[in-house]
Amino acid sequence: MKNKDFISVLLPLYNEPENLARKAIDSIIEQTYDRLEIILLLDNPTNEILKNLLTEYSQKDKRIISVINEQNKGLPDTLNRGIDIATGSFIARMDGDDISAHDRLEKQLNYLYLHPEIDLLGTDAFVINEEGELIGEYHKLSTDFSQKMMLRYITINLIHPTWFGKCELFKKCRYRNFTHCEDYDFMIRAYALGYHFHNLKEKLFYVRIQQTSLRSVSRKYAYEQYINTLRVKKQFKEFRQKHLKVYPNLPELIYDLNDKKKYQSTISLLNDLRESFFQKRIKNFISIFIKIARKDFRPLEFRLKVFILSKLLTIAEKIKIANLLSKYIIS
Repeated sequence: MKNKDFISVLLPLYNEPENLARKAIDSIIEQTYDRLEIILLLDNPTNEILKNLLTEYSQKDKRIISVINEQNKGLPDTLNRGIDIATGSFIARMDGDDISAHDRLEKQLNYLYLHPEIDLLGTDAFVINEEGELIGEYHKLSTDFSQKMMLRYITINLIHPTWFGKCELFKKCRYRNFTHCEDYDFMIRAYALGYHFHNLKEKLFYVRIQQTSLRSVSRKYAYEQYINTLRVKKQFKEFRQKHLKVYPNLPELIYDLNDKKKYQSTISLLNDLRESFFQKRIKNFISIFIKIARKDFRPLEFRLKVFILSKLLTIAEKIKIANLLSKYIIS
């Protein structure tokens, strides 16, 4: 294995509990690959506990660079500030309340050395609760073909904080202020510009999530995510179909509040539908399905498309025809 390349790790923080932030930072400090530039990015200058934490870590580890925003900028601008600072050959993402396996970065780096055609790499993950207890697993599609099919027709399929890629990709694409959709926007623009993706079928990450949220649908920003997903895909099609040399500017977010209310009204029913499915209450499942269809079928339609396409792509990967299909479908 090569031993010269620096990895710049972008770890944004905002209001994470101190004990969880420590675990996240320590999981990077203790990596088996130690040629790291660890960029801690605090987007909440009023959080004295985290400010002190950054000072403490930067004093005891020379690899750490502490950055505190003068005011709250949001995740996309905060990550872009880290990208501007990064000097490594590769950039890795990390979140302030998750945990990286001790050999995560070494394994991702080795994979990119062996597969130089890949520009951005993710991993599968364990799911843990607030106490660090294992409550589930995330399994994502692996091939470049599968990733691009999901991007093209549905949504993103790489776990954002597991991203590990070439610095040139991050500096070329950067993040844009697509509310709650910045990772999807980043990846689909990278696809449009000719970059390639892969997901390691190895769980090298621990995503921390509230136990009650593992099987739930987020209600607060569901509509904004839906609208922004449509905007992202529309821009992607425009860029490719018109053979544009420059990617379109970020469009203004405008929507009908009544349409939002209609869309959001189904979210609690979606969670009930999921529970009925897991509990195998068929009659209740059918009843809730009909209620959702009558209110607003769009949220359910989206999730059905995700389920169906991901299952088809999983089959294609298992019978090893995904890469063959990419020669005829991906362009």
